[in-house]
Amino acid sequence: MDYEATLQELYRLERFGIKLGLANVRRLLSLLGDPHRGLRAVHVTGTNGKGSVATYTASALRAAGYRVGLYTSPHLVRFNERIRVDGEQIPDEDVLRLWQGMQPAVQAMSGSGRKDHPTFFEVTTAMAFQYFREHRVDIAVVEVGMGGRMDATNVIDGAVAVITRIGLEHTEHLGKTIRRIAREKAGIIKPGARAVSVDQEALPVIEARCTEVGAHLTVVGRDVASTSISKDLHGQHIEVGGSFGTILVETSLLGDFQVENVGLAVAALTELRAKGIEMPDRAIVEGVRAARWPGRLQVVRERPWVVVDGAHNSPAIQALAASIRGLFPGRRIRVVTGILNDKDLGAFADALGPIAERVYACRPRTHRAFEPEEVAAAFRPHADAVVVRPVGDAVDAALRESRPEEVVLITGSIYTAGEALEHLNARP
Repeated sequence: MDYEATLQELYRLERFGIKLGLANVRRLLSLLGDPHRGLRAVHVTGTNGKGSVATYTASALRAAGYRVGLYTSPHLVRFNERIRVDGEQIPDEDVLRLWQGMQPAVQAMSGSGRKDHPTFFEVTTAMAFQYFREHRVDIAVVEVGMGGRMDATNVIDGAVAVITRIGLEHTEHLGKTIRRIAREKAGIIKPGARAVSVDQEALPVIEARCTEVGAHLTVVGRDVASTSISKDLHGQHIEVGGSFGTILVETSLLGDFQVENVGLAVAALTELRAKGIEMPDRAIVEGVRAARWPGRLQVVRERPWVVVDGAHNSPAIQALAASIRGLFPGRRIRVVTGILNDKDLGAFADALGPIAERVYACRPRTHRAFEPEEVAAAFRPHADAVVVRPVGDAVDAALRESRPEEVVLITGSIYTAGEALEHLNARP
């Protein structure tokens, strides 16, 4: 079997849907020899910013001299982006080898029926833990897939649990209120762990979980201050201060929301010291500076400016619109957008429509996307909107019609961002 055929087999596991609960993944891991046992980890959940925080954290740990595993989802362009060791994506041949080696375990579980068959995310999580064990990582940074308490990644005991800002998402699975969702996400905080979060509406729920399990909590915005010192289209300088002193860092990642994300990462890294993990300030500075996270307010071209962002829910789109206003004041913005059909389409239009000169509604290659006609109709009360179905064609149309000083913003989903990056030859 070749690599592409292997990927198709993996993606076919998506037909088994989302299974919240740990029994399935624990059985799969047990059949594989429990590769997650003894794994030291930083565990990251929240609504937005998880990937950025995880990337900053992993990069700083590498700068400190550790062998680091990084597990994130979803990917932008290639499946391999999800699993990395020391910044390098898992090679194609290792995806193939690990998948083939898992077949006896998968078959053993599938024999009792559909309800016990491992899902795509369970298999991918097990593959990551196996790969980390093979490479004997010193520490892994693991991003939650959905929620926390019942997420497949929650089989690990994170030394530090990070909870980014929480908003309404996946309400059909996690609950219809911020407090309910926060209870699910706070489930990654383990007895005796260190926890880091931000001052937010969900904080009382997070504090209650920490009290319940005896975890120490540090809050950005209360115990830690994270402040923007300067910023331009090439990056920003951020000062983070707390009981550990003051650390001035530089990041190439754009957006006002990165100030909070950097604060969370720095706080998490300093909390590792309490777990006996040496983490010099120098490594934090070097790691944050070196961190790259494609498809998040990523400037991929100039004249015209082309910005790609994978924002895919209401809070992220609102933050994106505010950041674009700040980064490109007075410039005409053309928006290329394809949006998944489980999202609040009206909220996307309300946030992006007022900043748009014209909207190019497209459809990423997934059955889960809104039809472009629906997207265009939602935006028309705010802006001129046209339908250009494939993402690549929509990008080309926006570029053709843009003057050198204008901005083309490509957003709406990770799928849209990934297809755009591939089309623009700006793959991660």
